[in-house]
Amino acid sequence: MKITYLFHSGFMVELDNNLFIFDYFKDNCKKNRYRDCGQLKPEDMPKDKNVYIFVSHGHYDHYDKEILTFNADNVNYIFYKEIRVKNEQDNIYYMNPYETLIIDDINIKTYGSTDEGISFLISAESKTIFHAGDLNWWHWEGETSDEKEYAKKAFLSEIEKITENNIDIAFFPVDPRLEHAYYMGGEYFIEKIKPKIFIPMHFQDVYDVTDKFKKHMSNKTGIEILTIHERGEIIYKD
Repeated sequence: MKITYLFHSGFMVELDNNLFIFDYFKDNCKKNRYRDCGQLKPEDMPKDKNVYIFVSHGHYDHYDKEILTFNADNVNYIFYKEIRVKNEQDNIYYMNPYETLIIDDINIKTYGSTDEGISFLISAESKTIFHAGDLNWWHWEGETSDEKEYAKKAFLSEIEKITENNIDIAFFPVDPRLEHAYYMGGEYFIEKIKPKIFIPMHFQDVYDVTDKFKKHMSNKTGIEILTIHERGEIIYKD
């Protein structure tokens, strides 16, 4: 397995026979002064693997329409049901929360979100991978106590649905915009789900939050927490 960080919540996971791309978001590299943008091009799609491109919801920072140019005979798209594509393709599959889809040897289950869209659980090649999309404990400082309590209950309820799974790799938001509450969702997820490897996401280019979270969770033995420091970085390889 090789995992490459693309940007924000975007990752590429390469297995022996399959390649997964999650929530690809190109952004404007010149505007954000990046040298190596970690961007993908149609020619980057391998010919010798099956490619699955996942989009958890239609927010601009999770869905870049450029991924439709990656189309080829070995490419499949798995989209949240409410995403609209101008020119429909036979290889686009739409999913709601709590559905199951099997394509070849790939088993895809969806769960809900505490914002918009869905989260993905993928089983392939003896690996189980979870991508949370916008599922998180959204605890915003400007909200009322009732709003915060509602968000908490919604998050805990959704996590309870996922606890039955043994997860090898988990991509989960650690969002610095939540200020002191940035760690709450990730910490709870780790305590309840206990993935083998936890990968922070949804932090744009605030890379130091990944180091901060790892340090905060340093007493959680048995869980490998990865850190990320640049676009296009290979963050895991075995």
